[in-house]
Amino acid sequence: MPATPQAMADRLREEGARVFDFFNNLSKDQWEVQVYPPDSDWSLHHLLAHFTSSEVGRKTLVQNVLSGGEGASSDFDIELFNQREVEKLLDEPNSYLLELFLKTRAELVTIIAGLEKDDLNRIGNDPYLGTVPLLEIIKLTYRHLQIHLRDARRGL
Repeated sequence: MPATPQAMADRLREEGARVFDFFNNLSKDQWEVQVYPPDSDWSLHHLLAHFTSSEVGRKTLVQNVLSGGEGASSDFDIELFNQREVEKLLDEPNSYLLELFLKTRAELVTIIAGLEKDDLNRIGNDPYLGTVPLLEIIKLTYRHLQIHLRDARRGL
């Protein structure tokens, strides 16, 4: 795949649709399936909360890098962020989480589609990857979800 803003936007759109389809087709019982036993008690509801909070965070990160910011601060604790943000969203219904995920993903797709190719070379700090070009931050945005979906499918 060529590394262009439109190709990245298309990939984000496609992966967002896959996420929606996966969660939208779960039965009521499947929502309670644990994804990472015995290490974690995360159910598929927890995973959707994680996807939603992650999507909001990734959009903020991309916007920060595009505006000339450093990206995530060097002392950003990704594990603590994930724990806190998922806990904040656990009481929300699945329909709300999925709607917020889709809305935020659509906003991110619009941002990425509007970039110039040189924007993909801007450098920022990603909490997982470290200091990398924006292109790598965008790729991780969809790859991260692909990995979790693979794990979720195994759990089912």
